[in-house]
Amino acid sequence: MGKVPALTAWSEAEPYLRNLKETILADIRPLLGMPGHAPFAITREVLSYIDHLGHLYSGKGSVRDRSQGYLEAILQRIDPNYGRRAGEIYQMYRCGPVHEFKPKTLENRRGQLLHWLCYVGKRTDTIPIGSCSVSVTHLQPVSTGSGCKEYALPVSTTCLIDDLLASIEEFIQSGPEDERVTAWNRAARELNAPQPSDFTV
Repeated sequence: MGKVPALTAWSEAEPYLRNLKETILADIRPLLGMPGHAPFAITREVLSYIDHLGHLYSGKGSVRDRSQGYLEAILQRIDPNYGRRAGEIYQMYRCGPVHEFKPKTLENRRGQLLHWLCYVGKRTDTIPIGSCSVSVTHLQPVSTGSGCKEYALPVSTTCLIDDLLASIEEFIQSGPEDERVTAWNRAARELNAPQPSDFTV
């Protein structure tokens, strides 16, 4: 990818963003063809792209703020569930695969559990869970049959990749121009600055 370019006009962002799309097509989409469809690798990579895109979109330094911000501002235009579930997506499908190599199970104040559930398929699909076939929709919680205490948050890895690609088109078209250029350049300064280190040569 190389250096993030500084912008004088928003149109100058397009080549960099289109190059990101090409890396998604080359690096992530082929994982769908792997045995088991590499769900942890796909969620980890897609959420890493969302973090980077969120940084460029908002200029914010906090990983949570920029990741959730991109889900709420851009990806929700592709599917409103990204906006509704931004916090859960960030905790479950970003922090889990990055830090623990699997998505996290979440528990709310009422003691309800929200488990992860990755599948390859359409936005609304029927998938096997145990000995049953269950109808699921990408990013809409579904009961796992344990009364009102346990749910799963299904993620179609196919949709995750397709929606990430579509979100870049939305980002390219987003405005206002001055705000986008200012946020982008703030992020570019942070991303391009040398990292302090105590290395020796």
